[in-house]
Amino acid sequence: MADRGDLASAFVVGTGVVGGALLDMLFAADGAAGAEPPPPIRVAGVVNRRSVAIAREPGEALSRAAVDAVRRAPPGAALPPIDDALLDRLAAHPSPVLVDVTAEAGMEALYVRAFQRGIHVVTANKKPLVCPWPERQRLFAAASSGGARFGYEATVGAGMSVIETVRRLVRDGDAVRRVDCVLSGTLAFLSRELGAGTPLSRAVAIARERGFTEPDPREDLRGTDVARKLTIVARELGAPLEVADVALTPFVPQEALAAGAEGLAAALARHDEGASARVADLASRGEQLVYLARIDVEGGVVRASAGPAGVPSDHPAVAVPGSSAMAAFTTARHDREPLVLRRAGSGGRVTAAAIVRDVLRPG
Repeated sequence: MADRGDLASAFVVGTGVVGGALLDMLFAADGAAGAEPPPPIRVAGVVNRRSVAIAREPGEALSRAAVDAVRRAPPGAALPPIDDALLDRLAAHPSPVLVDVTAEAGMEALYVRAFQRGIHVVTANKKPLVCPWPERQRLFAAASSGGARFGYEATVGAGMSVIETVRRLVRDGDAVRRVDCVLSGTLAFLSRELGAGTPLSRAVAIARERGFTEPDPREDLRGTDVARKLTIVARELGAPLEVADVALTPFVPQEALAAGAEGLAAALARHDEGASARVADLASRGEQLVYLARIDVEGGVVRASAGPAGVPSDHPAVAVPGSSAMAAFTTARHDREPLVLRRAGSGGRVTAAAIVRDVLRPG
């Protein structure tokens, strides 16, 4: 989103897993011989729940020491206010970009204030993209009227360019009929562990030990994050879909999720036998378990669903390796064999790389 010949000036909101990876990338923190040079983006400011800092003069960049001071500050309960005065200072920088790498709710109001000042917005935060449809339309209208660009490729399958692919298909006049997706690396890992004979409760424990899950694994097991991603993709097709419209089936029985965070392990153990039996039954029919997210378009009606499902061995989802993602588009032009996107790997650096691409994407 930088103008030709000029550096983008990024104000990074959030310094967690993704934000930290992004900042390390922008400062080329690895420092090893042969390491990739940092992208042409200056860090004009940074804020987290601890502190906030912004360069004093337009065109200046914060030092690594200043950024690290924000990252090390004592934690707070909420983000410090990003007021109009701070946004005005950001707007004075060349090619200003607000980069949201939080999971905060209500950020769309901040985006609108940024757009009104001609500040571009790049986000990995799904929540503003799934606000009620009328609010979503006002958000995009604010970007247009402010002459600002809005990049959110990192919200869905970061490294796969799902959003750009949908836009290209629509722009080229193709008709999307179905989209099959694997959009949760955590649930893809659990599916493979179950297929390898690992009991459900143990598979979840392993995923948690390896840092694949949220601090409360129920957030992953419910499938809510997948429903948000499906909603974002469906809206790119012009459907005013809401998250509540997604027919969502959790990865595990609802009664296990109702046990609470403390009782989750014991509750899952009570379903070990049933989960193993289901995987065995699928295998007897030549199928494998996946957490499948799907968008169906028929007669102009868009429906979305997500849940554990058995798919045949030749389904694109079966070939997904590691904790990666997949999206298969069946369209009028890709009717016999879907257009398949895959992403190997996941985590902060993959998402941070998608953010960098959105920041540097030409208008």
